[in-house]
Amino acid sequence: MDAASVNGMGIFSDPGLRAGEHMVADFDANNSLQIDSAHSSGFGYHTGSALGIAVAPKGDTSQYLAVGAGGQAVFDLRSYAGGGNELASVSAYVGSLDCYNFVQLLGINSDGSIDYADPLLSLGGHDLVRLNGGKRNGRLIFGFDDSARIGAILFGSTGIAFEFDSLAISQMRAPGQNLAAAPVPEPASWAMMLGGLGLIGGAMRRRAWKYSRAI
Repeated sequence: MDAASVNGMGIFSDPGLRAGEHMVADFDANNSLQIDSAHSSGFGYHTGSALGIAVAPKGDTSQYLAVGAGGQAVFDLRSYAGGGNELASVSAYVGSLDCYNFVQLLGINSDGSIDYADPLLSLGGHDLVRLNGGKRNGRLIFGFDDSARIGAILFGSTGIAFEFDSLAISQMRAPGQNLAAAPVPEPASWAMMLGGLGLIGGAMRRRAWKYSRAI
């Protein structure tokens, strides 16, 4: 069974990376994880806040990325799996989460291409805030085991705007080991949790996903 956990560390500044994570995009000097320009639109890079355009994540004085109304920013994660490595988690420092923001995890088709048509998981702004401990700023962590076949992560918004910074990943070297961003509850527990969050049916698409609340 494919498994994933989603949690967050709600705080008024970036709490930093967890052990085992490394930065892949800070939108300043380190951008080893490039945005997929062919599938991204309506985004821009900002420093500070601009009324009606973007609000910098709390405590963020560096350059960050903001997705505007109707836009999306896609990051291809396929290069971080294979060759003895498996993608274990991806995290981002998000700011001022709004109801019109959303995140999608995209799978991989049988031919190795990214499946843009049928997201593995889609979480709206209200869900992201709940998973982030009720906070609108914090580091969101998406963790999965080696069977999840994550191809990309998509940040989108239907309003102005979705601001985030400092994308990081962790990898594991032993396929078959279950490495999640947080402890995964038993099926009965996460089913009740999903029911409480109103996610059943909406978030669970082709695969069985497991969620973990923020700690």
